[in-house]
Amino acid sequence: MKSTTAISKRLLIYLSFTLPLLWIFTAIISALAVMHEINEVGDTQMSQLAQRLMHTPINPNTSFYPTLPSIPASQRGLIDSKESGYAIWYRGKLIHADKTGENIPYLSNYQGFINQGKWWQRRGWRIFYLENPSLQLKVAVSFSKHERLQTVLRAVWSQLAVSILALPLLLWLIVWAVKRGTQPLSELAQTLSQRKPNSITPLSNATPTEIQPIINALNDLFQRIEQTRARELRFTADAAHELRSPLTALKVQTEVLTLTDLNDQQLLRVRHIQNSIDRSVHLVDQLLILSRLDPLSVPPYPNMVNWLEISNEAIENVQLLARERHCRIQRQCLVTTNTDALPIFGDSALLIILIRNLLDNAVRYSPTGSIITITLAANYINITNPSKKMNKEKLNRLRERFYRPAGQDRIGSGLGLSIAESIAKLHGLDMQIKNIENMQNNSAEFQVFLFHTKQK
Repeated sequence: MKSTTAISKRLLIYLSFTLPLLWIFTAIISALAVMHEINEVGDTQMSQLAQRLMHTPINPNTSFYPTLPSIPASQRGLIDSKESGYAIWYRGKLIHADKTGENIPYLSNYQGFINQGKWWQRRGWRIFYLENPSLQLKVAVSFSKHERLQTVLRAVWSQLAVSILALPLLLWLIVWAVKRGTQPLSELAQTLSQRKPNSITPLSNATPTEIQPIINALNDLFQRIEQTRARELRFTADAAHELRSPLTALKVQTEVLTLTDLNDQQLLRVRHIQNSIDRSVHLVDQLLILSRLDPLSVPPYPNMVNWLEISNEAIENVQLLARERHCRIQRQCLVTTNTDALPIFGDSALLIILIRNLLDNAVRYSPTGSIITITLAANYINITNPSKKMNKEKLNRLRERFYRPAGQDRIGSGLGLSIAESIAKLHGLDMQIKNIENMQNNSAEFQVFLFHTKQK
């Protein structure tokens, strides 16, 4: 399955795109609302000013164009007479106006608001006309539409400036919130990574509601995996136990058959049957060992290990096979006391199986009459035997269960090294396999090293 972007990264990307779009949309809506309010207030003020001008006493026989009196700059405030103006007509003749109002066009028979020019143009105006037919007066008040637009833009830009100044804090809060929100997922991932392979302990439900379905599904999966594994182990153990009795009976019958009067061809066939039975017995024994090992996560009965006693019993267990193949097992102790040899705490019964499997493998696959050496040292245990040359691919696959290189004629199950490695890992040991070529006599040696994992 193709990997996807992390949830936290996706959240940051989504927020980085959606927040600016949301701000732009909000700014547009706010600008439209502010523009509406400004137009409403401005139009109301223009109407009120026009009404006042209509009732202002004015001599219709004189034209008067007032200008703003001279006011000190410090006292003028923010007066801008160019942004608004007014004009008064009597019988169609302009009789009163300010400097800006002089440019207001006269419209006969018209009352109300009218727009002159575009809103984005500098000289765009909004004009209000008011007429009194009885007095034959007409009043007009104008205001710059550009000024209204500038008011809106200044409000929006002031809001934008505040947003830009607050942007670093906002980004930090977003990152913090995303990390805080996804922290339970990180904790769940860490818990699963530190979990032991055989652990079926349910995960804690003290998690956010959104993660509860994942926790429940995982706990259910753990239970189903454990039930499946338990069924497989029971099947392996039961099948192995059930097979031992008929295999033992078959072995006895074939041994009895060899004592009868058989010709050479019949005797050869009986020998083949015996070899097949021996291989089946060996496989059943190995399967029984696997059924004991798979559920374990730590050695069941740990004690200080005495490798001399363990190696003695392991050598004794394979002596019969060694004599049949005319092989000799020799032991070398590179330490002064027994407790100095690779000191660990472990289960002696399992470690005997470990050394026995390695020695059994060395005897079975060495040439007839070979010498197998087991070396006990302070930092390692080494088992060496002569062997054929082996390429790297086959050497790496020797640890796989039920793997046997093509062309093997020895009795075996392909489980010996796998079981040995499982026991070694259970005791915190690393098993290293080497195939060393001797260029002088064109031969090779098969070596298995056991040492503490931390020394690797």
